[in-house]
Formats: sequence, C-alpha cells, structure tokens
Amino acid sequence: MPLVHDLQELATEATEKKLPIVLLISQYHCGYCDRMKQEVLYPMSISGDFEQTALVRELLIDEGEMVNDFQGNRVAASDFSQRYSVFVTPTLLFLDNHGEEAAERILGINTMDYLLFYILNAAETAAKKLTDI
Repeated sequence: MPLVHDLQELATEATEKKLPIVLLISQYHCGYCDRMKQEVLYPMSISGDFEQTALVRELLIDEGEMVNDFQGNRVAASDFSQRYSVFVTPTLLFLDNHGEEAAERILGINTMDYLLFYILNAAETAAKKLTDI
C-alpha cells in the first residue's frame, strides 16, 4: 500500500479522478495495522476492488513522520491525525478531496469476517457523496 507524504498532491489526484481517499492511519509495530493491510487492504488492491472506487493510501503517524496536509503545510503526521481525533490504529478515514470525512470511519478491527464489506460500503458511500455534489 502506498505511503502518503503529500495530501495536497493526493487531493489533486482525487479531484482529477473524481474518487474519494481511503486513508489508513497506522504505526510501525502495530500488529492490527499489519493484519488489516495483509488480510484485507492488500488483497483488495490486487483484486482491483478499489481501482475505480477510491485512492487508498497509508499514513504512518510514528514520531518523526511528516506530511504535507491538504493546505500544503508541512506538519507532523501525528498532529495531522489528531485533527481527525484519531487515537487508535488502525483507523480508516474516508475523505473527499478537501479532507472532509465523506463516510463513517472504521476504528480498529472488530471482526475480520465483515471488514471487507464495511470498507467497500464506506468507500462507495464516500464516492456517492462526491457525485452528489
């Protein structure tokens, strides 16, 4: 899964492709993050499930990680995640090209059995909101 270092650039791509952004907020040494990536997100990207639905990226929020936010400001990734009140990893945010949440976020892993369904449903909801504007 591609890491994101410039959300403003990603927003431009999302605008051009008319797709929402699925942003995985994760950390190194987070077993649940690894599990979500290996068992759900990576297989989804290989299968093409997200190809026409969303741009999927990962944001690491460990100490020292930096990101350009949606306004182009260079900030600590952990500070950026706090703007969304993210304190649990993994968290999946479903964002529009302005960085606004376009579907209900997914916190952690409650059940692997339905996680794929929840992710696809939220991504489709976010995509629909973009087309409704």
